[in-house]
Amino acid sequence: MRSRLIRNLVALVLLAALFYIVNLEELWQALKNLTWSSVVLLLGISVVLVYLSAWKWKLFLDHMHGGARLSSIRLFLLYLIGYFVNLILPSYIGGDAVRSFYAGKHVGQHQAATATILERYTGLVAMLLLALAGMWFSSLVTWQIKTCVITISALLVLITWLSLSKRGLARLLALPKLDSLRPSFEKIRDGINSARGKSGLIIQAMLLSFAYHSFTVLNTIIAGYAVGWFDIPVTDLFVVLPLILLIGSLPVAPSGLGIQEGAFFYFLYGIGATPAQALGVGLVLRAKSYLLAVFGGFIWLLERRSSAGLSPSS
Repeated sequence: MRSRLIRNLVALVLLAALFYIVNLEELWQALKNLTWSSVVLLLGISVVLVYLSAWKWKLFLDHMHGGARLSSIRLFLLYLIGYFVNLILPSYIGGDAVRSFYAGKHVGQHQAATATILERYTGLVAMLLLALAGMWFSSLVTWQIKTCVITISALLVLITWLSLSKRGLARLLALPKLDSLRPSFEKIRDGINSARGKSGLIIQAMLLSFAYHSFTVLNTIIAGYAVGWFDIPVTDLFVVLPLILLIGSLPVAPSGLGIQEGAFFYFLYGIGATPAQALGVGLVLRAKSYLLAVFGGFIWLLERRSSAGLSPSS
């Protein structure tokens, strides 16, 4: 209870600070540019994004189970349930755990958890590869941003190595309070080991990941246009969006509230948006995620009422 109050307080303080920094009249004028056509476009992009994620998740689930058991539409709906859970829990981990649990009823809990981690892992790899490739071609990307990208990439390499090295993993988990991470590291190891030699699977997953993150850039561009930001540096978005999404996933506020908006404000302002436009993009995308969460909550109610599920499982 106390930790929840602290997280809510963190979100309120961050939002209050952002609204204090930004000229509220300019922010209102930016948000007034929002039209129904841009709302429809953003929701359409969301459908594509969720479906691409569900498709990639299905690739790993089918691989882990040894055959198709869940349809892409079924996994699409489970993904929306994850959006709802993320709304009420402090980070994206809760939503992943719930959708993995429901998928695990059909393919096995260990297989579902490993597939879910692999789906997230390949997405993170693709996201960082795009950032690493793009940051050298932008004059607006500062050395601080480049340092962040390189540091996070190095951490991912380290985590991957530790997951695959029994000796390295044992040394890491011997440190105080880190033993609780053992199941996650073991699932990463199991997932990577199971995918070794499956070049077709990895290529498909990475292509879907690149497509997904390209659509997240398009998603941000549409949100930018919706608040009146028209001179958007696309290459720079490929660099800063991974950082924004990673910062927004930190479990220190409910669903990253305040943290993600602050990240949008800082990084988009750094690549040319006005303060009002930068925060406006974050608020528009936050509102869209809440709308998706409402749909996910409705689907979750149906899931809990029906043991048969939401749709045909194959």
